[in-house]
Amino acid sequence: AAPSTRCVLDCELHSTARRFGSVAAHGRQGPCERTGFAFVNCRVTGTGMLYAGRAMGQYSRIVYAYTYFDNVIAPGGWDDWDHNSNKSITAFFGMYRNWGPGADAVHGVPWARELDYFTARPFLGKSFVNGFHWLTPDV
Repeated sequence: AAPSTRCVLDCELHSTARRFGSVAAHGRQGPCERTGFAFVNCRVTGTGMLYAGRAMGQYSRIVYAYTYFDNVIAPGGWDDWDHNSNKSITAFFGMYRNWGPGADAVHGVPWARELDYFTARPFLGKSFVNGFHWLTPDV
């Protein structure tokens, strides 16, 4: 699959997983690859348990900001797909100002970290998806 960069704004992600699901799965080939997922001002709800994200490789990158997490996040919050590697050093799973009964579970692995504003800022808007060239000014 081709590398992808996504910034998801103002949406509800509703899980109907019967066992476990995942909101996002991401992998990068290296630390300089400009790909990843950012979920900003979203709601994660549902009836089935899920992971906030899955690390598909050494340099996975997923960020949640201003997001509400219902009590549907699996213990640990993140899944490494049983890869024995140094993801705890190279994966980037970030959270910024999230809330809700499932928000604490998102902090469940060593490579998940709470971001300060300056670290979160690049993921919060158009610049993350190079949107100044193709999105309208009001987005």
